[in-house]
Amino acid sequence: MLRNYLIIAFRNVLKNKVFSGINILGLGIGLAACLLIFQFVRYELSYDTFHTKIDRIYRVTNDRFQHGKLIQHGTITYPAVGPAMVRDFPEIEEYTRLMPAGTLNIRIDDQYIRSGQSHFADEHFFSVFSFPMLAGDRLTALKEPLSAVLTEHAAKQFFPAQGTDYASMIGKTFYWGTDKEPYTVKAICRDIPANSHIQFDVLISYATLIRATQMEADNSWTWSDMRHYLVLKPGVDYTQLEAKFPAFSDRHFQGDKVSGSVEKFYLQPLRDAHLYSQYEYDIAKVASGKAVWAMLIVALFILLIAWINYINLTTSRALDRAKEVGLRKVMGAFKTQLIKQFILESFILTGLAFVVAMMMAQLLQAPFNKITGNDLSLWQVIQTTDPRTLLGVAALLLLGALVSGFYPALVLSSYQPITVLKGKFQRSARGNFLRKALVIVQFTSSAALITGTIIVSKQLNFINDADLGMVIDNTVVVNAPELSAWDSSFMQRVESYKHALLQLPGVERVATSSNLPGDRLARGFNLHLKEQTSSKYTISYLGVDHHFMGAYNMSLVAGRGFLPTDHQADYDKIRSIILNVNATRLLGISTPEDAIGKELTDDKHTWTIIGVIRDFHQESLKSPMEPTLLMPTYSTYAATSIKIKTDDTKSMLASIEDTYKKYFPGNAFEYFFMKDRYNRQYNDDMRFGKIISIFTGLAIVVACLGLIGLSSYTATQRTKEIGIRKVLGASVVHIISLLSVDLVRLVAVAAALSIPIAYFSMQHCLQGYAYRVTPGWVQFVAPLLLVLLIAAFTISFQVLKAAMKNPIDTLKQE
Repeated sequence: MLRNYLIIAFRNVLKNKVFSGINILGLGIGLAACLLIFQFVRYELSYDTFHTKIDRIYRVTNDRFQHGKLIQHGTITYPAVGPAMVRDFPEIEEYTRLMPAGTLNIRIDDQYIRSGQSHFADEHFFSVFSFPMLAGDRLTALKEPLSAVLTEHAAKQFFPAQGTDYASMIGKTFYWGTDKEPYTVKAICRDIPANSHIQFDVLISYATLIRATQMEADNSWTWSDMRHYLVLKPGVDYTQLEAKFPAFSDRHFQGDKVSGSVEKFYLQPLRDAHLYSQYEYDIAKVASGKAVWAMLIVALFILLIAWINYINLTTSRALDRAKEVGLRKVMGAFKTQLIKQFILESFILTGLAFVVAMMMAQLLQAPFNKITGNDLSLWQVIQTTDPRTLLGVAALLLLGALVSGFYPALVLSSYQPITVLKGKFQRSARGNFLRKALVIVQFTSSAALITGTIIVSKQLNFINDADLGMVIDNTVVVNAPELSAWDSSFMQRVESYKHALLQLPGVERVATSSNLPGDRLARGFNLHLKEQTSSKYTISYLGVDHHFMGAYNMSLVAGRGFLPTDHQADYDKIRSIILNVNATRLLGISTPEDAIGKELTDDKHTWTIIGVIRDFHQESLKSPMEPTLLMPTYSTYAATSIKIKTDDTKSMLASIEDTYKKYFPGNAFEYFFMKDRYNRQYNDDMRFGKIISIFTGLAIVVACLGLIGLSSYTATQRTKEIGIRKVLGASVVHIISLLSVDLVRLVAVAAALSIPIAYFSMQHCLQGYAYRVTPGWVQFVAPLLLVLLIAAFTISFQVLKAAMKNPIDTLKQE
């Protein structure tokens, strides 16, 4: 029996090549989209799952409030918080502390090496996290001061002569920057997986930091630079533990008496650290959970559209198969047998479509990886995915094939043999209604996706064209001379270096600063006007030289900029500062002009406000412009921003490198372009925009394949009607209108229904931006017209072929 079903099924597939091809191609595209996006979503959800304690690891997050207003929402908090929580709460099994150390300038013998990302980490780090060790003792590697753990990559970079003999590297030493004492390698771990939210090449023992700060890094309640991770005991509900944190805060911080802020603490599951983190000062490798799930929904929409195509095309061909059903029933076939036959055909088409999808996914894998920025592989994802998840995906595909095949099977198997064999068969009104409803669902989804794509594109263009309050174009940034000693001559050497750069043809401006556009700035707490002692505020601060504002074209709205005389080698002697407009508002100063001459203090230092500048976007447009303070400083950790204007960038960079090495010998020359670095803040947004555009295009293609099939079949069924109408004088335009109007009307209804869906979806999507576009009527009407145009063109192309036929050829059989 099964053999007979298969033979008939394959005969029907081969007999109706066009419709079978449309179904297979449409389903293939839908399945290929699902396969590609499933890889991406699975990878994004896999972050940190290799840690054996992942379900018990939480990181401490901290909100700070002043005057009832949230001033900081971050992952950084005070050194003493982790140890105190372990002492106060028996629910906690262990904890670990981290503090980022940036990239390191390493010296081994006479060779200088720039390491990758590094952190200070305490001795509990490798007990909390399950990074595999290649050599050394994971439990003691970070216990002593001046100890280090290297990854494979760093070990090979530091000690290439040892090759992969990692055991021989244990006990070797290196120097960091200008430090006089060497660091000893105590362990080598495997390279950190790309799907880890913490990335590093080097770990320095936290005990080193404790010793260097005279215990402040261990017991301070006011120095806020540490990240804390807790491991809860099995069975502990983290929400119940979190409910005890307000009392913990009151006990240790006494309101705002200790830190100047009201401190609130929370726990974030490690599983959420990658996709659900919108924290300041975050060291995590993060992405948008909303974007990830949105892409999965898009893939499911495409698959839904493809399955709807199958249902519509199969049921629309009911007349062709009605006599087949009638004859088979007369010959004794039962309804259940016919249903099995038609469902088997559905599974065969789905199986063929899956083969096509696998081929398409393999073909598109490399370009898809380039867009996502990940090294993904379908086979790798299958191998690393939990079998239950794979079974769930397979069940979903089988369910889709079953459901999409069941309705046509039920319709076709329900025909009465007497009726169809007498030629009195007619389509039911209920069947026509369902087909129309499914077409509306298809194009509602497509139109909503087009609208979303247009608005996302508009937001991305808004980001690229936004006035940042500063100009970052054509700016080369050269790394700080970290290996240079800070002494009485350093400031003059920097001035000489900048002067030498300005002599190079094409160099327009040069400046140094402690931070760059795009950086999260440090904050100063307990600031207030000297004349007002009742209220204290938090303001971000940026160390700059007296050329910085000019180099970035920042606008002064009151007072003056910095002069060379405002700089002091001794930080405690600096007296001049510049505020942005937001900072003057925070301090309650009515106008920028009124701020000039006022004194600002943190009760340890006092500065005079000499100028006020226009607000600027220090970070991305996702973040609001903050109150900011500019201070005239020099530092061995200050990078150099160089504004250039040249057609020969390569020669310009070579000249800059020569000048840098002349004034800062021994320091490695590294550079980047400011705009590229600033725009990296939008990498996830750009990636989402590209992916949503591509898959929206695929959704439209699949929907149009369905229209091609439906319009082609409609034209075929009405061939003789068209011939008669042409004999009676109907024009080609009239016939096209007659055959197209029903489908175009359905698409118009779908486009209109898509507007509220797209509107509310985009409102939710844009909430992540502090500065965003306001979608106008054009963004909603344009997709409606575009969908109508695409649908009309697709339908007309098929109908036109039927309308242009000679009526003699269509009627000669009558």
